[in-house]
Amino acid sequence: MTNSPEKWQSWLESRNRYFSDPTGFLSVTNLVWLTDQPQEILGISGSWSSDGETVYVKGSSTGDHSWHIGTEDQMIDFDGIKVELAFRNNQLVVRPRDPRSEMLQAFESVLVFDYDPDYCVKAEFVAFPFAKEILVGSVVEGMTSNYISPGKLKFSIHGVDCELTAFEKPNSKDLVIYFKDSTANVLTYGTGRSVTALHQPDGSYVLDFNYSGNFPCSYTDFATCPVAPAENKLQVAIEAGEKKPLYRNTAEGVVSQVH
Repeated sequence: MTNSPEKWQSWLESRNRYFSDPTGFLSVTNLVWLTDQPQEILGISGSWSSDGETVYVKGSSTGDHSWHIGTEDQMIDFDGIKVELAFRNNQLVVRPRDPRSEMLQAFESVLVFDYDPDYCVKAEFVAFPFAKEILVGSVVEGMTSNYISPGKLKFSIHGVDCELTAFEKPNSKDLVIYFKDSTANVLTYGTGRSVTALHQPDGSYVLDFNYSGNFPCSYTDFATCPVAPAENKLQVAIEAGEKKPLYRNTAEGVVSQVH
């Protein structure tokens, strides 16, 4: 049932590639919520506004522009960098992504606990009579999203019986878990981590907490990540997977978040 340390090492390398992406979340230098009032955005030229469907910029280094934003986020080339245009919480946002960002330069690798096979457990799936919509909060105050949950996973770890609400994973029998544990805000990031439960032929699931990953919001204030539901706070310490990052990107610059 356990995954090999070699497979886990490959996962760790993929996580380092994800966070070191020159146009990824660590390159984000700002998160600006657009209104109909033009505003300047640090790091890119022009005055930016929106009518709720279209993003406008006037007086930029290359003149005036507009982009109609549909259901898909857009990544545009602007002022020599990538700029993300997206809907979040029914409002258009702008996120410049600069490969020269201080946060990206400070990143060396994700911090992890050593691989421990004791944190790889078999879980029983207990289905709800009908799939439920679960309202999940966000690191952005007032922002919520609905996730579909087909049921719960029940398991035992370190002699403690636990259960976690699971969410559907698109086009897969696997399930996604957002959870917190007693290490949150100390060794691990406070709003939670994510782990995938792997479906088995007998209908059970393998839950390997060594693969618990941080959301981008663990590194930056310029994210809108979900938080773990209240019912998914485990009373045990899950000393496996990713730890709290050393640094965090804020409007005041890169700061230490490990004390």
